[in-house]
Amino acid sequence: MKHVNYSVVEKPIGYEEYQAILEKSVGYVEYHTLIEQLLSQSHYLSLKSVENDTHDTRLSLIRMERLDKTARMTAHTRLQIAAIQTPLIWLTLTEVWCGDAAQIVPTIQKMAALNDKIEHRLVFRDQHPELMDAFLTNGTRSIPLTIILEKKSLKLLGHWGPRPQELQSFVLDNLQELSKIKDEQEYKMRNTEFWTKVQRWYAKDKTYSTQKEFLEVLKKA
Repeated sequence: MKHVNYSVVEKPIGYEEYQAILEKSVGYVEYHTLIEQLLSQSHYLSLKSVENDTHDTRLSLIRMERLDKTARMTAHTRLQIAAIQTPLIWLTLTEVWCGDAAQIVPTIQKMAALNDKIEHRLVFRDQHPELMDAFLTNGTRSIPLTIILEKKSLKLLGHWGPRPQELQSFVLDNLQELSKIKDEQEYKMRNTEFWTKVQRWYAKDKTYSTQKEFLEVLKKA
């Protein structure tokens, strides 16, 4: 089954709203530090909810650190990013526990670092529902999602996320199949197998699909 992998701008965000959001944003290094600090807090370690699962957060940090060291930008990516003349802000919606964000956010950061006219800022999805709800993907609050803004005017130029098209189709198809499973134990087993396959896809792809699709959005912008 073919799925559409894009977000529709449901509720346009204005200049002052973007300004207020950016004031609460963090840079990539600070984002790293916040994750490390969070993992060291005893009250966080005791949380049991899925979104605050420390295992997922710790895995995310490990994956990010690995990509910080190993991810390589293609020659095409370097040329296209270097050619950008207009100062931009790339604003990424993310969460520390998100397995997809752990794979994609470091890639977006490496692309942004290729040109000093680009500033990459990050905000947490659950702290900014008004922003997230302006960029729903097939009606869902899917992350990560990067919003491209002209720096001076904060005009929206484009956005991309939450995953490369090929993987997004695979994820949606499998989530649909998982939703039909009634047995709790079977669901847990199949769900674990499924998300393992997602991470293997990222490892095999080596960030190339993310680079390619993000560049396509930039070209249109």
